[in-house]
Amino acid sequence: MSHQDTSDSKTEPQRILWVGCGGLGKAASPVLFAQGHQVTAAQRSAVDLPSDMAQLTVDVTQLESLSPLALGNWDIVIITLTAPPGASSYQAIYVDGLKNVLSVIQSRGRQPLVLFASSTSVYAHNDGCWVDELSHTQPTGYSGLTMLAAEAILAAANLPSCAIRFSGIYGPQRHNHLLQVLEQGRICPVRPEKYSNRIHVDDCVAVLVHLIDRYARGEPLESVYLASDGHPAPLREVMEWLAEDRGIALPGLIDDYRPTRGGNKRCRATRLCNEGFTPLFANFRHGFAS
Repeated sequence: MSHQDTSDSKTEPQRILWVGCGGLGKAASPVLFAQGHQVTAAQRSAVDLPSDMAQLTVDVTQLESLSPLALGNWDIVIITLTAPPGASSYQAIYVDGLKNVLSVIQSRGRQPLVLFASSTSVYAHNDGCWVDELSHTQPTGYSGLTMLAAEAILAAANLPSCAIRFSGIYGPQRHNHLLQVLEQGRICPVRPEKYSNRIHVDDCVAVLVHLIDRYARGEPLESVYLASDGHPAPLREVMEWLAEDRGIALPGLIDDYRPTRGGNKRCRATRLCNEGFTPLFANFRHGFAS
């Protein structure tokens, strides 16, 4: 079953609040509108979104700015926050900001489904092993620690909710860090082998739609999902393919690129797979070539 099949069963239109509605929200809006959902975007500053999408200007770090969120009778709240690098900014946005949003949307006793974009940084594995939703999480870096703390806050909020652990998101209109490194004349070494886990932005949208559809049909949802294309590849292989695809000569590259973030693991989206979800872009080759 492809992810396009998940919307075959007609579901009731949902009133959706999207907090942190940036690139992913923009990519998702045509799909959600086509299904008849009403979507309101809430972010720090106005962004270029479809004219029929209502927009609210809020700052999740400023509780008083969030009062407009309490006025809507939301069925679903999608939270896709972004923070600059650094432990303090991650804490302010992903932990304190999430607390603020949850407190406001619960202030009138409502119980919307909350879909929160988490990260595979919650896994500390560094030996290339496979991980899924049942793998242990013992992160040591601030990113994983913060995201795990945010997941705990969500789980304790007494709301129907899912934390979605996205691997590296890529696709059109998104910054391609690996290509930038290649253009600088650098590439990662062959050894030690380091795996790269990815999910195309269109598949991120499809994951959210899949969960919304299940919820609208009254089907059960897990509290945590891992979202990745299920075909991790050695980072060297990814970078070599990108270089050849973009006409960058491999012999002239210096193999000194050694990313320290992300650990070294292979991600498997077991729960989504069990629910019949299959990514449109099965691996990085399909996704980058699209």
